[in-house]
Formats: sequence, C-alpha cells, structure tokens
Amino acid sequence: MKNNASSSELETAACPLCGPSAQAVTRYDFAPYRVVVCSSCGLNYLSPRLTQEAILNLYKDEAYYNSNISGQGYDEYLEISGNWIKTFTLRLKQIAPYKSAGKALDIGCGPGYFLTAAQRLGFDVYGLDPSDYIVNMGQKNWGSRIQLGLIETADYAPESFDLVVAFDTFEHIYEPKGFVNAIHRILKADGVLAITTPDPSSMLAKISGKNWVSFKLPEHVFYWSPETIRKILEEKFEVLEINRAGQYATLGFLFRRLFRLRNEPAKLLAGIINLLNKFSIYSDNGSLTVIARKK
Repeated sequence: MKNNASSSELETAACPLCGPSAQAVTRYDFAPYRVVVCSSCGLNYLSPRLTQEAILNLYKDEAYYNSNISGQGYDEYLEISGNWIKTFTLRLKQIAPYKSAGKALDIGCGPGYFLTAAQRLGFDVYGLDPSDYIVNMGQKNWGSRIQLGLIETADYAPESFDLVVAFDTFEHIYEPKGFVNAIHRILKADGVLAITTPDPSSMLAKISGKNWVSFKLPEHVFYWSPETIRKILEEKFEVLEINRAGQYATLGFLFRRLFRLRNEPAKLLAGIINLLNKFSIYSDNGSLTVIARKK
C-alpha cells in the first residue's frame, strides 16, 4: 500500500451515483485512505484517494507489476499466463450465449492474455491499457492491436466493436459514468459489455472484513455490488446477468494473498510457496461478472 502519499496527491471523492451532496460513512480505515459507504445507495468507494494523475504514474512502469508490497500491483501476473488464459476462456464461455464472435476490445488488457483466449475462440482482438511498461510488453506479441491510453480519450471509431470487456479494471476507474458512456459509443447496436470486478457484498468480503484480498489500495477506488453496478449501467445498457466470479490461481498465490505475504518471503516460507505454485485451482475471489447489452 502506498501509505506515504503527500497531501497534494490526495483528494476527496464523492459517490458517482448520488452526487457530492450524498453522505458517506467510514467502513474501514486504511490511513491515509478510507473505504466509505454511500448512505443513499450503498456504493463502497475510496475517500480520500490518490489523484488520478498520481495513480496513473503508479501504473506506468515495471515496479507496479513486480511490486513487493503486499496487496499492491500484480505480483506473479507475468508468470502465470496459463492461469489467466484459462480464466478468460471461462469468462468468454459465459459471454458466448450473447456474443460469440466479432471484434473484441479488452480495456486494461495488460500483456494480452485475454487477446490470446479470445483469438483462439475466433474473435478479432484489440487491447487498451494505461501502463507504458505493460503496453510495450504486449506490443511485442500484438503490435498495434494493443494501444496505450484510456477509453475516454481513445480514438476508436463509433460503433466499431461487438464485444468490450473490462476484467478486473472497473474498480480502478475514477469516472465510472464517463467510462460507461465511452464504451457505449464504441459498441455496435447489439454490442455486449462484460465487467468483472470485486463485490463488497460477497460472502468472501463479509467473512474477510478488513483483510479482504480485494482491498488493494490505493489502486481500487470503487467496489461495486450487484445493486450498484446495475444502477451505473442501466441508463445505457440492458443488464443480462450478474454472477459470482473468480479466477484460476496457484495455491502459492492464494497462500500469499490470504496471509498478505511479501513477494520475497523468508527462506522456509519461500520453499513452501514454491511447492504450492506447482498446483492451480479455480478460486472464488469475491468478485462478480456482469454481462450487459447496449440499449
């Protein structure tokens, strides 16, 4: 956790559903950050939080993807590509009844693991990510199909995609209404949007309390329940289904996340984790997947 943020890097947030006049109460204190709950709609969000400029600087380089800070960044992400491809393949099978072919865009695409999964199933694939480091890595395999940037300012033509996915991305988005509107603009008339994001009303979140693995600060600025994500989408989209979600992960990854261990644990623990890393399972991580069609 980046807990040494200067006051100039911090800002107060408001509920994007109810506006700045809505009251919020503290759910958990992670000084200097707090997870608060909107008293009107129940949306969980981070306030204070890093400014968007500060968070984009955090994402830019390699350190974020090789973070040694427990719960920050995407440790192991580059080492377990097979698990991520399996995870995205499963999510595509869930989307298939609504969209099984066409031009697909992954927002927050990282090195392109979703692109691999979707291309194998016949999609024409593209990716977008705000990290210079990870885009450079992804372009080694995908060239200009992966672009650097944000969907709100990307130059994709209107109504150019059949499917847009934002897996493990929506919780990072500072202006969710602008994000949803930008996706609506680039989707075709019958286009489908799929989002996977941490659900603060999930059983895992309730059991874990303040130690929930998805309290990744300062990156995760919103926590969407089935009720609140439906509210943010319903103006522009028909919500088709909302289901629990998870991912394929090594037992070592789950062990470290459960106990919030650093990436470089003591020698004995490192041996145990290396052994556990030989095995992967599908784990419910307290997330939801929402599938919606453009209105």
